[in-house]
Amino acid sequence: MRKEPEPVRSWTWPHYTFARVIFLPTVFRLTGGFRVTGREHIPRRGPALIAANHISYLDPPAVGTALPRRTYYFAKQELFRIPLFGPLIRSCYAFPVDREGNDKQAFRYAIALLQAGELLTVFPEGARSPDGTLQPLARGAALIAARAGAPIIPCAVSGTDQVLPRGAKFLHRGLIQVSFAPPLPTRTSAGGTKIELQTITDQVAAEIARMLAEQRGYRRER
Repeated sequence: MRKEPEPVRSWTWPHYTFARVIFLPTVFRLTGGFRVTGREHIPRRGPALIAANHISYLDPPAVGTALPRRTYYFAKQELFRIPLFGPLIRSCYAFPVDREGNDKQAFRYAIALLQAGELLTVFPEGARSPDGTLQPLARGAALIAARAGAPIIPCAVSGTDQVLPRGAKFLHRGLIQVSFAPPLPTRTSAGGTKIELQTITDQVAAEIARMLAEQRGYRRER
């Protein structure tokens, strides 16, 4: 199994652009609506790490659709062993990570992508939340961003667990919301101490929680 991500090129795969710009927005609107806020916080060029909560397998395509430019993703390595599906998600800028251990190679690739000026989307909870509430975030996202000298942009996702619940084979109706907060700096001492990385991680968690509360308020007021 190839571990390296898609090479950084000046062009983007056409099927990825078609899915992000046309196909997925249409599907999301037909299944109940797609609301994006804070897109202005995404830099037009240059690196940023998008740190999002995780409630559904639909989260990566939802975040990717909400972004104004392509993003690379971590994805669990088991997905890349699935015939046809593995090559497809690789060409959509996902690359494998071993979630059971300290995958230093995947971390190095992630840092290199940010240093090359790309966006990288990670889900610091590590797995889907069992009940939709925000779970404790791992410090890995802060470590990657700090090592690469890139800011972190907190991202809140809601509604994807209604549109694609656990175990569902078909899409349901529901409003999907994706929100982005202003970038958080990740300046640390050399390598970043545990305290520094935890402080950044706590800031990310607080911003995600704030945006999730705003999304719940919007849903109630509709």
